[in-house]
Amino acid sequence: MSILDEQIKNKNLASAYIFEGKNPDYNKTFALEFARKVFESYGIDQENETNPDLYLIDKEGSVIDIESIREMLKNIYLRPENSKIKIYIIHQAQDLRQEGANAMLKSLEELKSYVKLIFTCVNKDTILPTIRSRCQILTIQADEPALDIDMDYLYEIWSDLYKGKIESFYKNKEFFDKYKEDRQTIYLAIEKLYQNLIKYKFSKNELDLSTSYMMKKFPLISLDKIERSIDLVETIKNASKTNINYDLSIEKIVFDVFREGKR
Repeated sequence: MSILDEQIKNKNLASAYIFEGKNPDYNKTFALEFARKVFESYGIDQENETNPDLYLIDKEGSVIDIESIREMLKNIYLRPENSKIKIYIIHQAQDLRQEGANAMLKSLEELKSYVKLIFTCVNKDTILPTIRSRCQILTIQADEPALDIDMDYLYEIWSDLYKGKIESFYKNKEFFDKYKEDRQTIYLAIEKLYQNLIKYKFSKNELDLSTSYMMKKFPLISLDKIERSIDLVETIKNASKTNINYDLSIEKIVFDVFREGKR
């Protein structure tokens, strides 16, 4: 964090940041660690969990609703309890819907000097340009665990589903059955597929040639559709920790893709 460390040292922090990285969990950890260092530089040595001047919005894969944003905005105008600085982290800011984003924009234009905002996201291009223009953007890297799965095979099946070919799922059912005991791998692979679709729409140069070639096989898919599908996979992935039926979960995801492709 050399650039950020220098800003902390010189008390030259930006009013708002976007931390963009492929790994959402790492993005949140990075943002929280940055916040801790900022507070420490002001002589505030307090755990993040008990710090009243650190505000975290983390919906764990769900849409960030307008009520959460309004609650945060009420708090943002109050002076910090430490009288020096307060920090707000909006995790997975790509899940911020239009109404909430517009409300955030107004606050960004009127931020007090003691308020710092941090947005985390997997792709900065999914955040409103008017918000991006008011933030310092940093791309952060985490070692991405290799997925033991044939992504090209998954791309082929998914592109067929979006084209209305539901039979492709049934012909390749054995492919999904292999991950019944390792369901997190298939969920993560599907999420990676959607992230690559977003990159292909907004920043193709970040994809390798092989992935770009596979993305060309997909029909035109709106960002709203991709976001809805990501929300569903996140919900199912979290629910899978409570013994949700694997076959039913895969069918739910697959038929969601099939229906979205027909709209």
